[in-house]
Amino acid sequence: MVNSWRKVLSVTDIGEGGTHDKYLNIPKKIVVNGQKVSPYIGSDKNPAQFYNREPGRPGKKNWVFVDHIDKKTSEVYKARFEYARVSKQTRLYRLAECYNARKPKAGDVIVVEKIEVDGETNFIVDIERNGVSINVLSPSEIEKSLKLRKKPETNIFLNKINPSLDKYASGRTGKLTDIIKRAEIYKIVFSINKKKFVYVGQDSLCRGVNYYFGSSILTGFCELVYGSQIFKKEILYTLENIERKKLNKKEWDCIFEARRECKKKGWHNINREVQSYN
Repeated sequence: MVNSWRKVLSVTDIGEGGTHDKYLNIPKKIVVNGQKVSPYIGSDKNPAQFYNREPGRPGKKNWVFVDHIDKKTSEVYKARFEYARVSKQTRLYRLAECYNARKPKAGDVIVVEKIEVDGETNFIVDIERNGVSINVLSPSEIEKSLKLRKKPETNIFLNKINPSLDKYASGRTGKLTDIIKRAEIYKIVFSINKKKFVYVGQDSLCRGVNYYFGSSILTGFCELVYGSQIFKKEILYTLENIERKKLNKKEWDCIFEARRECKKKGWHNINREVQSYN
């Protein structure tokens, strides 16, 4: 089971409460169906257990930071993890960019998941509305909404690729009997030097058409060299509460279909060999 915590966002949390402070209190209790219950799902029961460390204290020399990865955009937010002595609240600072990518409303739910793959721990942050992830703005829309000078280009090949998280999202970890809450099967088509390439994959983080262009080293390199604008991404299927084994089979079926299409049209499929499924 993936450990997680959640909180219903208030007007103050999303910056509409008239205060100048920007932080998110990690709740001690949340209300579900009129009952106060723990915000945690899984074995962790408090912030220190969840984040595998004690929170920092006020004062720059006492600060503690925890990387949170945006479930949709893969952006990394260096959130300050801090205990406020007066209010006795544990807080996260610097998640404003996560809000900016979604434009949440009071009543939406922020969800932080703790995903461990091959000994590496990732903290994944998302915002849901009515139990479904809020659609994320495209990169150009986010840039426009911020009304800020564009940041210097970073090396996306090194900055955005997270091997353990990509392994989790692409179905290369976990048990075949694991139930995946929600996943997308996608197809990417792109052209280089008048040659057309096709890649098919699965994404259990459901990052949509504007983000994440596969775990292939080739697509990662092409994004670095040519930019993400060369990719045309299509969501073939969105599947819910599906066993990992069945999700893999659906992905393989789509890969075989893509290979038939490529053979017919003279295109190139760049998926690795996959096992046949009987």
